[in-house]
Amino acid sequence: MKYLTIALIAILSLQACTSAEVKPEAAATASGINLDSAKAAIAASNAIFGSSWVTNDSAAFVARYTSDACINPPNAPQMCGSTAIGAFFRGGYTMGIRKIQLTTKEVSAADPYVIETGEFQVEADKGMVLDNGKFIVIWKQENGQWKMYKDIWNSNNPMPAPAK
Repeated sequence: MKYLTIALIAILSLQACTSAEVKPEAAATASGINLDSAKAAIAASNAIFGSSWVTNDSAAFVARYTSDACINPPNAPQMCGSTAIGAFFRGGYTMGIRKIQLTTKEVSAADPYVIETGEFQVEADKGMVLDNGKFIVIWKQENGQWKMYKDIWNSNNPMPAPAK
């Protein structure tokens, strides 16, 4: 009987060890977030985000963000809400931005959020590169759609020298 108890404990211990091994993506799915679905939604949203600059469509740009979103542009104060984000788009377009290309490097889940890291390139007319850098976006679902909730980015290029 003693050996049966020891064997049973050993089997249960081994079972507990093997079931504790969970892949990160499986854990994300188990938390209620389907990471593959979120990645696809982010890719689709990023494509619309980029094309909104080509077509000067501030409504499409703003619609990528949640109603309570905040953007954190470099060298500027945080801007929150649809009105401020729309004003940012119009200002960028007036300054000559005509294309923004986003390249996602990593997407991970932190229920109820999804975190995207990546790189960007900003262009003017005729492909003239204005800036490039990296970004982090926290996505959350609003009305069943993944939207940008917190967006921060910065340039890979040095700041210009101060004016004399």
